[in-house]
Amino acid sequence: MRAFFFALSLALGLNAHAQPLPRIVVGTVYNVFHEEYATDEAFFAQVDADFAKMKAAGITDVMLFPMSQWNTETKDLLWTRTDHMVRTIERLGLHFVPLMLKEEQNSHYFPIWAFDEYPDLKAAHTSSGGNRNTRENVDFADPRVMAYVDRYFREVVGRYGTSPALSFYNVWNEPHYRSSSDLTVRKFRTWLERKYGTLAELRRVWGEDYTSWEQVTPFLNDNWNSSMPHIDWTLFMNDLNGELLRELIEVLHRYDRSKPVNANPVGEPLAGFGEYGGYNRDNWPLAQYGDFHGFSYYPDGWERGNGLTPYPHWLHALTFTAIRSAAMPKPYLVTELFTHAQNGLALNGYQTAESIRYLAWTSFANNSKGMIYWKWEPFMRGRQSLGRGLVGIDGELRPGGEAVRDIAAVMARHGDDVLRATLRPAKAAILVDMVGLLKTLEQPTEAATRQFMFESQAGVFKALHEANITADVIRADRGLTLDDLRRYRIIYLPFQIVVRRDVAAMLTQFVNDGGWVVADARTATLDELDFAYRTSPGAGLDTLFGATRRDWVAKKGGYAVRLRDGTLFDGKYFRDDLRVSEGVEVVGRFVDNNDPALIERPVGRGRAILSAVPLGASVHGQPENDAKRVIIDAARRAGATPEATFTTEDGRFVDVKLHDGPGYSLIYLVNPHMTDVRGALSLADGRPLSGALDIVSGASLRDARRIIVPAQSAVVIRIAR
Repeated sequence: MRAFFFALSLALGLNAHAQPLPRIVVGTVYNVFHEEYATDEAFFAQVDADFAKMKAAGITDVMLFPMSQWNTETKDLLWTRTDHMVRTIERLGLHFVPLMLKEEQNSHYFPIWAFDEYPDLKAAHTSSGGNRNTRENVDFADPRVMAYVDRYFREVVGRYGTSPALSFYNVWNEPHYRSSSDLTVRKFRTWLERKYGTLAELRRVWGEDYTSWEQVTPFLNDNWNSSMPHIDWTLFMNDLNGELLRELIEVLHRYDRSKPVNANPVGEPLAGFGEYGGYNRDNWPLAQYGDFHGFSYYPDGWERGNGLTPYPHWLHALTFTAIRSAAMPKPYLVTELFTHAQNGLALNGYQTAESIRYLAWTSFANNSKGMIYWKWEPFMRGRQSLGRGLVGIDGELRPGGEAVRDIAAVMARHGDDVLRATLRPAKAAILVDMVGLLKTLEQPTEAATRQFMFESQAGVFKALHEANITADVIRADRGLTLDDLRRYRIIYLPFQIVVRRDVAAMLTQFVNDGGWVVADARTATLDELDFAYRTSPGAGLDTLFGATRRDWVAKKGGYAVRLRDGTLFDGKYFRDDLRVSEGVEVVGRFVDNNDPALIERPVGRGRAILSAVPLGASVHGQPENDAKRVIIDAARRAGATPEATFTTEDGRFVDVKLHDGPGYSLIYLVNPHMTDVRGALSLADGRPLSGALDIVSGASLRDARRIIVPAQSAVVIRIAR
């Protein structure tokens, strides 16, 4: 069943006339604490110097925040300094992006004296997860506060909306709204009524004895007899962020429909292995709004939790893939990309020129259309003092800023080609159901199983990625259709404990029509309302796979599996006991007792594969585990093969992505290693490559059999189609 707000967005047709991205964006944030400057003249001098240096560095777009100040005497907004910034941007031929809302910070639209008018809003801070002694998290969803937002949008757009330098609006930077207010609970009840229809159905699913909708609350339930109260609350809060974004866009559209609108959540929990709360919000409910999608990217957060080890390339690629998949068919950009350590005392995040360059080309290879670096100057005060910055405190470019200048120079020459070319459509997809993921996250007693579904999804992606097979992430819980499935040759179900009956029927038809499905241990044990299937796999998938699950066991370790060709691999944690029907091929057996461990069944024109162990999780964290062969071989046999192959002299991996534009193609070769890699490139369609242009170096390709990809950089070859 589609969530309420998702269906609402389709009905409203909010993006019926979406504006395109204006250009490849190489931008930076100009974030000002106005109190640093005693006079307007001092501020003007700093702006003039900074913006001239931005222009010289090839920056195209400046994201401005805040857009105004408050006059504490008149209690009106001040525009003197913003006027000067916009005039300077126009004079220099730059563009600007108004940052309208920054997270849930409110001082730019809801002044501190407004709390005197509404003292209950100040008292409500603690109920929304905020701190009564801070300015963040005033509930802007409250109609009284939204009126201030409306006024602020009206004034910003009225003053700058007709500027020829205005690029697009960043309407909500890093949305992560959360609230337990009465207003939010009432919205939750409406969401539940749309989902369940009747109170009787809610009682059946939740296992609670409500006698009226007014009694329904997310705060009086546990998961003893149903996990759905907590799961529904999380699903609703993710959808609510999308709904609030829709409202903010509607407010902006009252005053300007001529420019594109963007918002950018922080990362994607599917790739960051995170809870769905706080900063971590589901991208799919947010990406459906706005003209293009965006996100903030801070891989240094992963490094902090992993001993400051470098962020692995495949995990970068998974992040970009998740964001790209959420945005489809819209483009996306990295609306906020970190530039240096979070603060002057941090041990992580010190971006080198090489890492800035490598991350930029990785994002472009994965279909991003630009990035805005947070930020131009380092913080000169506050809790992030001396953090961030493309320039140092002396105002001169740091090495990372010099790398941005080099990237900008390439985009000045070839940005139109990068903008118009898009990643060739994937032939493989990884199916995810948010209900199943949340079900695994509710298990607090064992850290390993709380990560298991994440690892299963990531491991499948990792295996495909390192074979240069592009995959999408698709969502079973967001209005999936058979046509959506038919875009692919093969669908993977990594540890999908929840499978819906309608999705199971579509998967069966997909296989009959010639597609391939690969499923894991524990697949389809529950439906989307937390009821276990009496037959496992459930929802009719026992018929598709030709097997039933009699029992299962689990242990901290693995189970040795031998394939028909003698290959051994280790299956992690879970082991199913399968009863196999006639006509099913047993292609792998457990070493200890010869029971079926991997089975295949031809169905119609396609093929269904069921593993009695989790394949992706077995690969994750175990680079030499030959479970990856099962994943890759299935893709190749199904016809999901690489569009281009780069065979390196020493066997090291290089990320290869093929993009198509009008009359030309771009082949990205991204080298994640600290040293140069040499190899030979060939295209599946046989097109000759000699004489083609490398847009990064500007040199013509002499010999496709002897290409050198520089360390932590890229070769991007432009050829005719």
